[in-house]
Amino acid sequence: MLPYCGEEGIGVIPYNPIAGGLLSGKHSRQNPPPEGTRFTLGTAAQNYQDRYWHDREFDTVEAIRKLAGEAGADLVTLAVAWVLANPVITAPIIGASRPDQLGASLAAPGFALDGELKRRLDELTYEYRLGDAPR
Repeated sequence: MLPYCGEEGIGVIPYNPIAGGLLSGKHSRQNPPPEGTRFTLGTAAQNYQDRYWHDREFDTVEAIRKLAGEAGADLVTLAVAWVLANPVITAPIIGASRPDQLGASLAAPGFALDGELKRRLDELTYEYRLGDAPR
């Protein structure tokens, strides 16, 4: 849909740019989802687990963590900066359960995402950007 939105001048406001907190790097595949997170609270908890709590997603987080380390960036900052690098994105919807969690997201507009790093992130996330709909 993003190419279509770009062609038609439609702005996009994506939600969940850090995958319900998975891209914060604080979760571990060896442990169950911690209480008090999107993975355990409310009626959407099972949806979050079904969507994100898999080895493939944890492998992707680790690969992105490595890229963030190479770039000298916080994992959340890099994830939100990558979302902002798409010209059709109007503004991502960021979320935090505590004020101290906002800093890394708010640093994203000031992070210089170079072309090679963007290319590597695009390649790493290609499969996810195909969407969830059966093909």
